Amino acid sequence: MMMRPSTIRGLALGLCLLVTATPAWAGPRIEQIKTPLGISVWLVREPAIPMLALQAAWRGGSSSEPAGQEGLATLAMGLLDEGAGSLDADAFKTALQEKAIDIDFGTDRDYTTVSLRTLSQHRERAFELLKLAMTAPRFDDEPVARVKAQARVAYERGRQNPNVLAGERFAQLAYGDHAYGRRSSASTESLERINKPQLADFTHKLLARSNLVIGAVGDIPAADLARLVDASFGSLPADPQIALPPPVVPKTAAAPVVIPFPNPQSIVIFGAPGIAREDADWYAATVLNQVIGGGGMASRLFEEVREKRGLVYSVGTQLSPYKATSLVSGSLATSNAQVGDALKLVRAELARVAKDGVTDAELAAAKSYMTGSFPLRLSSNAAIAGMLVAMQNTGLQPDYIDAYPGLINIVTQDDIRRVAQRLFAREDYLTVVVGQPAGLDAPQQKNGG
Repeated sequence: MMMRPSTIRGLALGLCLLVTATPAWAGPRIEQIKTPLGISVWLVREPAIPMLALQAAWRGGSSSEPAGQEGLATLAMGLLDEGAGSLDADAFKTALQEKAIDIDFGTDRDYTTVSLRTLSQHRERAFELLKLAMTAPRFDDEPVARVKAQARVAYERGRQNPNVLAGERFAQLAYGDHAYGRRSSASTESLERINKPQLADFTHKLLARSNLVIGAVGDIPAADLARLVDASFGSLPADPQIALPPPVVPKTAAAPVVIPFPNPQSIVIFGAPGIAREDADWYAATVLNQVIGGGGMASRLFEEVREKRGLVYSVGTQLSPYKATSLVSGSLATSNAQVGDALKLVRAELARVAKDGVTDAELAAAKSYMTGSFPLRLSSNAAIAGMLVAMQNTGLQPDYIDAYPGLINIVTQDDIRRVAQRLFAREDYLTVVVGQPAGLDAPQQKNGG
């Protein structure tokens, strides 16, 4: 089957943007485990429900693919549950269904993940099947052909999706020859270059023990979990053999780039260098982003550009702290006739926040939302397991969940003004427009893949 997108990036950003609800609410008790083979596992024991949810993440994803083999990581991970060991695709799926076990692999730019969900009584079998998928994938001809065909259809559909085209061209222009500038999904051309040996080789080189962290939630003692983790993941190579992308700074541009597309509306993406997750200003940046464009219908851009003037269908901003770069970006969708006016107003609002900061009311509302919404993200054991992985991958401590409200609440107006200057005191946003926009003096490029 086609692999569902990895949730690791969304989880990592969720940790950065959200916090605990009230001082009375306490985060889960996290046990830090180091297995006999040295694998890091964070566990939240939950004996009330006889289930186990586990998520594992390996450092390395589509940015570690060889040039010209774009989509290799996605295809490889999408095929790991399509037969392993002595079980072909149908037999492997039947084995999962018989015990109500769910195993799902995913990948993004920086990470590759697997999630496992099982009833406690079937956890031994679940870890056996997981081990087979990771260490003995078959990559049989039929599933490889089927998954490739699905990827080819997805690529062709993407040629007709202005959001996809805008995102691809933005990455190309922002990062150039860097791995982040390449597609993360397959194209018609790259599919022709990917074969079974390459799928097997990439999987073997990526899935290792030293680039692995694990989070688990459920009805299991720490000693039992450590034993099962070593029995399953312990058969992986000790160290990965993949190349990680070097640091890169996103490029900017003086004028928008237009990709002609026959559509009554245009899609706009703009961005510039952001603030790294490790930066001391990170928390202030998340609060500022919540105010200016990350707060959905409560954001300033939504209010000024959509509600008051009706210039866009949607508008927002986000912070993207990738492992090798950091980006602040925004997007909007509007009719072709209003692109110039909408973009001009968005840039004016960003310049205004760089000059004047935000109001006390905006700052208080952002803090209140951010410190009140976090428990809603802890709605399942699987979600908590993913959070434990994200915390480890971003170098956070187990007390981070409880500490986070304080990190948000100490953000001051001086912090906001400093960060607003860093992010938005500029006019050279890299801007890509896909459509037939009016009101722009911009070079046009071909609609390519």
